[in-house]
Amino acid sequence: MPMLQLSVAVFAYNEENGIGACLDAIGACAQEAQVTVHVLVNGCTDGTEAAVNAYKPVGFAVIPVVLQRGDKANAWNHYVHEVAPLEAAAHVFTDGDCRMVPGTLRGFLQAFENNPEAMGCAALPVSGRSQTEFRAKLAVGREMAGNLYALRGEAVRRFREAGVRLPFGMFGEDGLVTMLVKHDLDPRSPRREERVAVSEEGGFAFKPLSPFSLRDLKTYRNRKMRYAVRRQQANMLYPLLFERGVSAMPEHVVDLYRACHASMERGWNGLSTYFDWKARRRIERDLRADDSVKQAERAHLYS
Repeated sequence: MPMLQLSVAVFAYNEENGIGACLDAIGACAQEAQVTVHVLVNGCTDGTEAAVNAYKPVGFAVIPVVLQRGDKANAWNHYVHEVAPLEAAAHVFTDGDCRMVPGTLRGFLQAFENNPEAMGCAALPVSGRSQTEFRAKLAVGREMAGNLYALRGEAVRRFREAGVRLPFGMFGEDGLVTMLVKHDLDPRSPRREERVAVSEEGGFAFKPLSPFSLRDLKTYRNRKMRYAVRRQQANMLYPLLFERGVSAMPEHVVDLYRACHASMERGWNGLSTYFDWKARRRIERDLRADDSVKQAERAHLYS
């Protein structure tokens, strides 16, 4: 029996020193399917592109896709609408700092075979201090984490045919994709949990942050900031989509901010309150910057 075709999209931002290990991990799973890897070199300012070009895969193909603007939602759109081979049985999405473990690709394909109504499939973590809680959260909620998940080939075709794109600048593409998949690309329709399966075979590993590393502490701070902005963005976007459907999907998050920034959360959120305040400041700053650009464009147009 010929092996099924499977396409992997790797989102890589400044992963010069780690992309080789990510690709090695995919290579360790390459006997489980006919694998093509597309590395989305996402606005990198280091040597990630050169590292991908220099990589010598064994048993699978690696194709670099260079994007000038570093934005994961934009990279996701580019893969789904411009790059994804529609003949693939499934598409795997993973981050360049994650390592899939053997059995992952086989697990995705088996989960889709066992769950014919599923359009997406969640992978589970195999490392991390909060591994048990993280696994339970994904499995019970049938949530696809951006670290590693898969979409059935039919699901990618549906996104492309419907012209559904994620807003540029949107954090948390995984939660938005999960929601769209569970609502069959129409948030006004009933939610169907069975649209997302969970694979307990394989999974993903990542390097845990150390409280004794200044670099890791900075990474943790930036991550908390992204989570806070992501929460505010979701509070604006989801009600809009539930009311008006995907036709209301903004092209850019600034368009979302302009229409819905009054709905930002402002209450107490425990230790995350500081980051929520910073997130609101960032959103307001982005709005002001966009207004300044538009004013400059209008001044140039009528000068």
